[in-house]
Parts: sequence; C-alpha cells; structure tokens
Amino acid sequence: MGEVSNGKRRRPTVKAGGQATIQQSGQMSYAENYERCCLESAGAVERAFMRLMTRKAEKIGQTSHKIWSLKYLIDNYFGGRSGLRVLDCGAWNGWFLSYDVPEIAQRIALDFDPYYAAELRRSGVRFVLADMEKGALPLAGNSIDLLAMTSTLEHLSCPEHIAREIRRVLKPGGIVFITVPNILKYGFRFWDDVTHKRPFNDKSLRFLFETHGLETVQLSPYNHNLFIAGNLFPGRVHRFLMKFHGKALMYIGRKPGRD
Repeated sequence: MGEVSNGKRRRPTVKAGGQATIQQSGQMSYAENYERCCLESAGAVERAFMRLMTRKAEKIGQTSHKIWSLKYLIDNYFGGRSGLRVLDCGAWNGWFLSYDVPEIAQRIALDFDPYYAAELRRSGVRFVLADMEKGALPLAGNSIDLLAMTSTLEHLSCPEHIAREIRRVLKPGGIVFITVPNILKYGFRFWDDVTHKRPFNDKSLRFLFETHGLETVQLSPYNHNLFIAGNLFPGRVHRFLMKFHGKALMYIGRKPGRD
C-alpha cells in the first residue's frame, strides 16, 4: 500500500456493519480502510504457507513470515556488508522492515500518514512523516543503501519526480526495489482502488528509471508469495513460477558507481 496526495488521513470510527464515520476533516484513514475494503482474506493454503515461513523465520532468530522480502534482497545484493541503511517509502504498517539483523544499521519507514508511527518506533524503526509528492524526500543525498517502494508508485501522480529523488538519496551502488501492478494483467481491475493514479507495464517501468540514471538489474513478473518462496526453491524454479503467476511487476535497479 502506498501514499495518496490529499493530505493527512484521519482515523475513522468503525461501526457495526463495517461502515466508517469520518472525523474532523471529512477524510478517511486510507491505512485502516485499505485493510477493511481492499485486502483479500487469506485462504487455507496461504495461511499454511505463512505458518511455514514463520517457522523458518523463527529458526533464524526472527519472529514473522514478513521478513523474507528484505532478507532476500540483503542476501542477494549486500552479502558481507554491514552498516546498511534501508528506507521503505510508502511503508504502511512497516511489514517490509520486519527483518532485524546486525547488518542493518537503520531501518527507516517513510509515509505521509502517522497511523502506524508509534508501533513502528516501538519495533526499532525510525518513522519519517513526509508526502513524497510534495518536494524533496527529507533525507540526505547518497545516504541510503536499499530503497523499497512496494505497491506505492501507482498511487503517485509524479513518478518522474519520485525517480529523481530515488536516485538522489541512494548511495552509489545502492539498490532500489519497486513493485507495481502490471496493467496488462490487471486490466480494468487496476481501478478497483480509487487511489490508483498511474498504471505501468514493463516497458514504462524500465523507461522511467533508466531515463533517470538507474541501471536495470532485474525486471520481471512479481507475485509476493512466490517471491518470498524463493527462499525455498532454487533460483531457476523461483523465476519460472514468477513468470507464469506474477500479475505484478518487480523492478530492481542500481545507482551507478561504488560507495
């Protein structure tokens, strides 16, 4: 889930029947209502898969099945490095930052809605309140090793500005990890979420980032569960499954140079 550009979200009071009243400004909390309206309930197979991945996480000293996306990126692109700074833009509840290891010096969650800020801070994550569509990201240039933006870019009306800011804050050699719905697979269902603004396909995603100075490392179909299942299968099997079952797109890019 990503950001929207209509100011701060207000937390609604949810009444019987699942309806939400709107407090003060007349705006609803996107964070809370996204979960209520847009997220599909996990089926039996998915729940079993989450239990399996939670058990695997516990064996390496972690607590949640949510760790595997960040672990995959750290293992594959930052092996042997330490002092890493990881930024999640449009962080929502911070699920991407669940992986907590000594190699990561700082985990940063950026969102324009402080709904989960206190919870994130309690878990050791730095929360940055900022609207990505309004000016520069409040982070120094060349300061981030890994920047993630999962299911967020499609919610923003200014992807060119976002691409420039991503390149600015990444360290030389830094990695960006982007996921978006593939409009060619979603079709009109892309607009089920009324905050979606910009659709992407593989060509437009590559064009956006390469024209803003990033090198494409990987651009492929993406399915979240199959992506984290990559920790169970050899890479070749993993890529084969993603090719046929990924309705979203994954872009991994690198800022040229060395830190």
